[in-house]
Amino acid sequence: MSVNFISLPKKYSKHYLQINLQHFQQKANYGAPRFKPKILKTKPLRTPSMLALDNFDFYYGPLFTNKWPSIRLGLLMPNKFAAVVNRFSSSFEVNKNIMESLGTINLIKQIVKDRDPPKEVEIIRKRFDSQLSKLQENKTNNLVCRLESGMEFYLPPTHELKHGELEPSDKEMELIEGSEPNIRRIIYDSKFKVTGLESLDADPLITVDDSLIYPRDLQVFIHPPQCIDGFPGPIRDEQNVSGWWLLDGASILPVLALDLNEDDIVLDMCASPGGKSLLITQTGKFASLVCNDNKLSRLGQLRRALAMYIPAGSEAASRIILKRKDVSSVESWDECGIYDKVLLDAPCTSDRLSANQDDNNIFATDKTTERLDLPQKQTKMLINALRSVRVGGSVIYSTCTLAPTQNELVVENAVVLAQQHYGIKFVERSLKRMEKLLKRTGLYRFSDQQQRGSLVLPYIVSNFGPMFICKLQRIV
Repeated sequence: MSVNFISLPKKYSKHYLQINLQHFQQKANYGAPRFKPKILKTKPLRTPSMLALDNFDFYYGPLFTNKWPSIRLGLLMPNKFAAVVNRFSSSFEVNKNIMESLGTINLIKQIVKDRDPPKEVEIIRKRFDSQLSKLQENKTNNLVCRLESGMEFYLPPTHELKHGELEPSDKEMELIEGSEPNIRRIIYDSKFKVTGLESLDADPLITVDDSLIYPRDLQVFIHPPQCIDGFPGPIRDEQNVSGWWLLDGASILPVLALDLNEDDIVLDMCASPGGKSLLITQTGKFASLVCNDNKLSRLGQLRRALAMYIPAGSEAASRIILKRKDVSSVESWDECGIYDKVLLDAPCTSDRLSANQDDNNIFATDKTTERLDLPQKQTKMLINALRSVRVGGSVIYSTCTLAPTQNELVVENAVVLAQQHYGIKFVERSLKRMEKLLKRTGLYRFSDQQQRGSLVLPYIVSNFGPMFICKLQRIV
């Protein structure tokens, strides 16, 4: 049998068939994946700000119940600013008139207008002064009784202590409770334990009423509620000093709670970036202001902020001292019993920033340990603040978080540990009167379920905060 081969035309040559075959293969494989997609193990599935919001929904939702949706919305919206007119500018009156022409509210003037009558304030002050004098009298009587009993005599030393023998044992640490105040006692950081449960078995912290005298020289201007207008850029005078600066309206409250006097020696323990230190200088009510920060870069930032608003040759600049010390170390802290007022604006989760910014967010996975250690670090900082103040002096503890573990619990645990280890006692000065006056302005919303301190809640109508403030006064 013979087979007949059909000859193809020249256009169907071998080269032509290969080209068409490739063309059909490409059309058949069009849209098909050429490789299996893979996700790197190090690639984050959720951003830090998303993790922060998940955390807030889980913890804050049950805590604030029906208020949480409005608080959450306030956190996600831009915060509202207040303008502080710089009294060290040569154009102070002009700058003040500019702020008033914008239709703003002078916060201090509004508070003073609505405050309680002066007679009532004076009665409250006298009542507290009498309570404090009784406590100090009891302490003096106790010392007299000890001297009359012959306890002023002592035995000569039996041996010489050598280096390394001064570290206290755990048993000696337990004997500190109930002893006389010894705020300079050296306790090594390795021996100082913070469990977070110290306040469970201790007596509750006593709360007494407080009355404040508001600094009239402090010029703070805020737009009315529901107004989202901004402020113009600051004007500089002939000395290149800025006329005003902006900050969150809730940041003013810790300085107001200090209740400053002209002869006060004040310590700002975590002063950078300098907003609250500048507020203290604007009041004019301080004999000396010590601004401390641990990091050299933040201290440089603080120095630049102060130089921008306070002339170098001014009298106020000569009363400002910059220091660099680790506030979280109870072992190395030696600023004990020398200040009249102490402000501790402690590092925290910074809820508003955490919910809106991914850069340097504390909810990032590589900062989990740092975030979980925050309450312990804050407690040690507050203990050092309590050690720094004189008898009768005040400590303001503030954060910009809604978390009770960084607010009320830190205050209660720090007070208990300060009494156990250093023999010092404190009472809480209630800020409810200040809350009442600020609520009347319509600019602030406070939590009505606080058992300790005051908490400014974000609120889209007047979006300040969050800000927690607690005032403690040393009585022994």
